Amino acid sequence: MRVGAVVLAAGEGRRFGGNKLLVSINGEPAIMRVLRAVEGLDRVVVVGAYVNDLLPYLRNEVVIYNPWYKEGMSTSIKLGIRFFQDYDAVFIVLADMPLITRETINKILNAYHEGCTAVIPTHNGVRGNPVLIHKSLFPDLMRLSGDVGAREILRHRADACTVECGPEVLVDIDTVNDLTKVLNTINTNRQQ
Repeated sequence: MRVGAVVLAAGEGRRFGGNKLLVSINGEPAIMRVLRAVEGLDRVVVVGAYVNDLLPYLRNEVVIYNPWYKEGMSTSIKLGIRFFQDYDAVFIVLADMPLITRETINKILNAYHEGCTAVIPTHNGVRGNPVLIHKSLFPDLMRLSGDVGAREILRHRADACTVECGPEVLVDIDTVNDLTKVLNTINTNRQQ
């Protein structure tokens, strides 16, 4: 199965107050941790608001600039789907989820089986990210509009599979407080 990864990095980070993707987490930008998690997969990074800040960190990446980033996440998803239109499935990866690991990605990928239109990671019954989406849903993704993601089309699908993962699938950086929680989680895990 040919699987690509669409890394969504176009947002303005309004609730954070700026570019959250370059905040340092243990000495490395948050986005670099996310890219390491999808290493080995074909991937594209969709950028927008902070393109000039991000490009120096993305020299070895395929990058798509989204001029419509202010219209919401759906515009970035559609650019990524167009890029991987000939693939069997794509991961929709949020660049502000620095606790995601390669092990998480592998667990989601390994949970895929015939009949799944998507694999959604969960933690204690709560749906998270990144989501693996089969090509049968690409047309639905292309119809999204506004600041919505794949959750809109997956919400009521009985053929979307789930896989239990760790809390990392629920942790993103939307606010400075979220960043503090991420750093505390990393420090706690390091001490164990």
